[in-house]
Amino acid sequence: MDKNEASNERLRTLFIQIVIVLVILIAMTSLVRTFYHNEPDLKKLAMGSLATTFGKSVVNAHWQWQAEGQPIRVLLVQYDENGKEVNRTPIPMSHLGWPKLTPNKKGCEDLWHAVLDIPMRVASYMVIADYIDGVELDGSALDSMCRYRLSTGPYFDYKIYTGKVIKTNV
Repeated sequence: MDKNEASNERLRTLFIQIVIVLVILIAMTSLVRTFYHNEPDLKKLAMGSLATTFGKSVVNAHWQWQAEGQPIRVLLVQYDENGKEVNRTPIPMSHLGWPKLTPNKKGCEDLWHAVLDIPMRVASYMVIADYIDGVELDGSALDSMCRYRLSTGPYFDYKIYTGKVIKTNV
């Protein structure tokens, strides 16, 4: 009986050790999953912030255009966080009062640089500018837009003739 009791004790000890290892593995897996799922998507946050800044700059240019008597060009002044002027960019304006651009990919890229005055990068990812022709899209030129996107994931659209910035997946 001593051998039986010793054997049972070893089995019980082995079983307890296996249960402890499984509990630790399950706890570690759930912690890793929790931290992974709760980590903010930095690309999404950055593109959302750029979309907001882009929208504010376009609206500022529009109101400046109206205040100055609807000139063909306005001078967009950009400031740093201390209120110091960092750049002045002339922006050609359309007859509707929104930044004018050549209706193609290059025109959208030029608009990005004029309005934001930053490289087309988010972290280490390139921002890709696409021109989407409203006539080809749904038959209305008023729906033409520039889409600013990363290769995968977040993007935002700028409606050329209405000045709207539409955040999609940001």
